[in-house]
Amino acid sequence: MLPSKVSCRSLLHLAILCAVLLLHICEGQNWSSFQNKHIDYPESSAPNLNTYCDLMMKRRNLNPSRCKTRNTFVNEEAAVVKQVCVNEGTHYKSNLYDSIQSFKMVDCRNVGGTAPDSCRYVGTQQDARIRVACENNQPVHFEAVL
Repeated sequence: MLPSKVSCRSLLHLAILCAVLLLHICEGQNWSSFQNKHIDYPESSAPNLNTYCDLMMKRRNLNPSRCKTRNTFVNEEAAVVKQVCVNEGTHYKSNLYDSIQSFKMVDCRNVGGTAPDSCRYVGTQQDARIRVACENNQPVHFEAVL
């Protein structure tokens, strides 16, 4: 039971904030934006993995207002990655699927700088399986490296 109008008003504001946050989280969640954020094939050339990450984050405009904490670029053809949602993945839960095969990828972690132009990253190359969220048999969100 709510004792005052202030409590009701606070709950209403909280509900509105939650709705706005959900819209923001879902914004840009489609196959095209997934490819921009996470597919780089053939792999772009750079002198080292750190430079690769800095270059790719700028080139793909992934730091418009803040330095993104982490991003992973899969260095495989988009059509192959897409198959995780069709027949090359196993269902994890909800709309999440784990790839059966490993992919060559570069994991980029932010180590400083300010958006949009001076974000700095450390890159790590790996071969690993991935977990993605799928909609309409297409990846729309990169969930994890497995």
